[in-house]
Order: sequence, then structure tokens, then C-alpha cells
Amino acid sequence: EMLRSLVGSEMCIRDRFLFILILYSCEEVIQVDVVNTTPRISIDGHFNLFTQETPVRLDGGVRLTKSSDYFDLSVPLITDATVTITHLESGITYPLIYRPDTTFYIPENPLILTDFNSDYLLRIFYKGEIFESKTSFIPVAPIQSAIQGTKTFRNKDETEIIISFKDNASRDDYYLFDFGLDLYRSFEDRFFQGKEYGFSYFYNSDEVSVGDTITIKSHGIEKKYFTYFENILELSEDRGGPFQSIPSSSRGNIVNKTNPAQYPLGYFLISESDEISLIIIE
Repeated sequence: EMLRSLVGSEMCIRDRFLFILILYSCEEVIQVDVVNTTPRISIDGHFNLFTQETPVRLDGGVRLTKSSDYFDLSVPLITDATVTITHLESGITYPLIYRPDTTFYIPENPLILTDFNSDYLLRIFYKGEIFESKTSFIPVAPIQSAIQGTKTFRNKDETEIIISFKDNASRDDYYLFDFGLDLYRSFEDRFFQGKEYGFSYFYNSDEVSVGDTITIKSHGIEKKYFTYFENILELSEDRGGPFQSIPSSSRGNIVNKTNPAQYPLGYFLISESDEISLIIIE
């Protein structure tokens, strides 16, 4: 594809302070080649399981898309792949069913994913290629409280929310907090392992207002995903959020078993999750 730009101009001085750009009839066409790379499959394999709820609620699943050319604003969904997850401790393989209402492939029973003692194998069959990834169910400490504070960070119009939880002393934990509106914060427990921990998050005035109900979610993540997410966040600052479009330079934990050089984009992660809601009062 080509970008065309017409140039040719002369600067004329009408007086000491006013300059007017006059376009001449002579036009020079500048051609810019845009590389159209071979489309890659993008695999957003995020399973968030809210184990504190009855029944256990699953958010997410496996969403499959194709990367597109630079000027193609659409993101084609893949709806005809064969997707399975194997519980490696038992060797049982479960099919994932595509749900048009959510655009995710999900298991019929989400409880198959809640075994902390087993690894899980994701396998995707599509167009003669096999994509695979392995992960485990990552636990998370429940959110103890979320209250509205009175402090501000950058300006007086901000709203402070104070979140607290108690970290588990028996393991190294990595957290991903979702504050809605594509607002996230990730951190590790290196400096508060096994202790109660609280931190403040500040919403801008154009993000929340009095009477709004906000929902804060916490997800358990593994160390590799912690690093991956930090890179994604940096690369996607101007893309509408880290999960709107995966940057083409990002490479996760999923491999192409058929053609390793044509690796997919995305990540496979199973998180224990928790959430809490509150109403903004002032």
C-alpha cells in the first residue's frame, strides 16, 4: 500500500507578522512503502476464576484472532479452531467450546481449571498447525477491603481508593490489579511477603464521579507473566489498553509446534481471582 502526499509550496511575506503558505500547481508525489507482514495468530488465553463465589465464576477464556496489516482497522476473529485443555495430573483432555456472545473458547465446567497441584496444557489446532502452551493455576490472596480515602496524588480532583490484603508467606506471589477502564497495576510481594499490605490507587476526575460504582479485581499471575505484562503495558500505552491489541513485538509462552519460526502472539494464563466493589460518595 502506498501513502500519497502532495507537496510544493512557496512562502510569501504579506507583512512583518503574517505568513501565508501558497500551494503551487506543480506537485510531487511521494511514495512510502508499508511492509505487509505475514499475518500471525494472536492467542489471548486468560482464564480468571473467582473461587470465592458459589458457583465458581469464570471470566475470559481463549480468544483467537489474526494480526492484520498496518492500515486494516479490523481484527479478524478465528471461530473454527479446535481448542482443548488437558489436566496433566489426570491426563484428561477437555474440549473448549466457542461462545459467539463472548468471542471466547471456554470449558463446559470451569472447575476443571482450579487444581493448584496440576499443570494444564492448552492445545490449538488451526489450518494444519498446532499451537501449545503449559501453565498452572496461580493463586491470589483475597482482597480484604477497599475504601475511599481523602488524599490526592497529582491534583485535587483525584479520588483515592485504599486496597488491602494479606499476602501468603509460603510462596512468592505476583499480583495484577484491574481497576476497570483499562487501568492496571502489577507488583510482586518481595517487600511485604506474608504481611498485610495496603496501597492507594488514584482515579482522575474524568474516570470516576460521585455515585459511580467501581469494581476492583485482583488476579494471581506467574513471574514470567509479570515481566510479559510490564512489557505489554509499555508497548501499548497509546493503543487503548493492553488487551485491545497485542503489540507485534510481544512474544508470550505459546509455541507453534508445526512451524516454530511462525510463533503466535499472546499468553496462556490461569488465575485465581477476587473482586470488590464500592460506591464513590464524595
